[in-house]
Amino acid sequence: MILSALAELAKNEGLIADPDYEQKDVTRIIELDKSGALLGIIDARMPDKKGKPRPVRYSVPKTVVRPGTVPKPQFLYDKLEYFFGVVGKDKDVDSSKVNKHIDLAIKLHAQACNETGDLGLAAVLMFLQGQEGRSDRASVLPEDIGANEWFVFRQSGDQELISDRPAVREWWKRRRVETGATNAICLVTGNACVPVDKHDAIKKVPGGSTSGVAIVTFNSPAFESYGFDRNENAPIGRAAAEGYARALNRLLDPAYPDPHNAGQTLPRRNIRVSEDTGVVFWTADTNNEFPDIFEALLSRPDESIVARLLEAPKSGRQPFLQDTKPFYALTLSGGQGRATIRDWYTGSVSEMAGRVNRYFEDLKLHFPFEGPPQPSLKELLRSVVFKGEEKNIPPNLAADFLRAILKGQSLPGTLLHAAVRRCKAEGPMSQGDRGKSNKRHRSHLRMQVIKGVLRRLKDRPELSEVRPMLDEKNTHAAYLLGRLFAALEHLQGAAQGQTNATVGDRFYGAASTAPVTVFGRLLGLSKHHLAKLRKERPGQAVNLDKMITAIMGYLPAEKFPSTFPMEEQGLFAVGYYHQRQALFTKKEEVQAAS
Repeated sequence: MILSALAELAKNEGLIADPDYEQKDVTRIIELDKSGALLGIIDARMPDKKGKPRPVRYSVPKTVVRPGTVPKPQFLYDKLEYFFGVVGKDKDVDSSKVNKHIDLAIKLHAQACNETGDLGLAAVLMFLQGQEGRSDRASVLPEDIGANEWFVFRQSGDQELISDRPAVREWWKRRRVETGATNAICLVTGNACVPVDKHDAIKKVPGGSTSGVAIVTFNSPAFESYGFDRNENAPIGRAAAEGYARALNRLLDPAYPDPHNAGQTLPRRNIRVSEDTGVVFWTADTNNEFPDIFEALLSRPDESIVARLLEAPKSGRQPFLQDTKPFYALTLSGGQGRATIRDWYTGSVSEMAGRVNRYFEDLKLHFPFEGPPQPSLKELLRSVVFKGEEKNIPPNLAADFLRAILKGQSLPGTLLHAAVRRCKAEGPMSQGDRGKSNKRHRSHLRMQVIKGVLRRLKDRPELSEVRPMLDEKNTHAAYLLGRLFAALEHLQGAAQGQTNATVGDRFYGAASTAPVTVFGRLLGLSKHHLAKLRKERPGQAVNLDKMITAIMGYLPAEKFPSTFPMEEQGLFAVGYYHQRQALFTKKEEVQAAS
């Protein structure tokens, strides 16, 4: 199903209009005259937004896989060692290794020239033969040439590359025709096929090798069955194999060139959620705009984008929540040899729109300060790991979080554990969070994570009714004690002013885990704080005393709970956050009124 959907995408977006050619990065153009003499090496790169030269994509003959260290030339598109016989300007140009490389390139292009009689190929062949045996090959190269640059050929006076000549294209097409017995059935198309021996590498998989990783591969006899060899165990024809690989490379590329509009790129269809995990997504209808909304929602959301999920576009298009067209999402992680498929989702646009809307509803939390309240998926994950660094996000955590969103499931318990653990390690409000505006802080994001997890607790309905802001009707002990802890901390700050360590800094972990060990002492200290505050600001002392008394009135008469399990620790954190933000909000309103 996955490969079939990818192959269909390649067809719909015109990625395999010519299966024998593909879009590849080109850095230099070798310009030749009719006799094969080198006229110049043209820098094909273009500056990016920062002025740094970047390769340009050209349509070139489909490249072949170079297995390991076995030398294998590409056709009219290759690196220094195959066209100039050098590995780098400072390397030994007469080494047997690079001489073998250029010999293989000569053999391939001689065959093409002899079978087509094309004058452009004849010029390329004469150029390559002229490089053979020379000791000064590096001298013709520009000073800034790199060992990993890619070259193509063009004949002087032509606009097109030599690889674009009709006779050359036809020869390359004939050469790539499948040969062999068609006694296998393609798993993608269901038609008879010659199974592809080695599938194209998938590039830009998060955490994967820069040279690419495989999706379908049998690289050890332990994976083979019934006497089949290598990829014959999962027979896929060349057209289907190249189609799914090209579609997946397009989805993973943030700026894949549009095959129908030169200089334009196709819309982005991927989100990276951690260093080694990402998701690609698409619809069967390439004109559907929901994937653009989906990408923006999870990577750079704002209120206007979220609102578009619920509103019919003014152009009269079908609302997303009523769109029954298929939607696909594939979660991947990379490795050195192959990709790991962590999750696969297939459904409709309407289902996914509803689930994403529910996700943002679950996260909704009142922010006391001005600023964008909608976080990206990566921001939420970073808020629950050490130092907020992406490299510390466990791959399973990112994948499980994403799966819960895509499939409308309960958010993973590991996410709650990570968020609560960070609250205890860094304090309920991270350093720098107190009293600052116009900035989203990790502690605020952690509270959104905790609230989102609690909202989806199916077996604990008494914990799932968590509101975006202070809920004075919530009488659950964990929520009330979180509120009480915030009030006692605020009272200490009002009475003592700036201190090296607040109540929250010293006692939050114990209060949220084993309330009975802490709250008796804190309530005893609160009497001294109230006595001091009554002398300095009696009005504020009365208000805080009333608040603490009101919260205590909802608590059961018996002693404080001995321990809180993880879910109650999360609810304690939300109660603390709600009460703290309510206190700050009221303070700002009073200041504004005065």
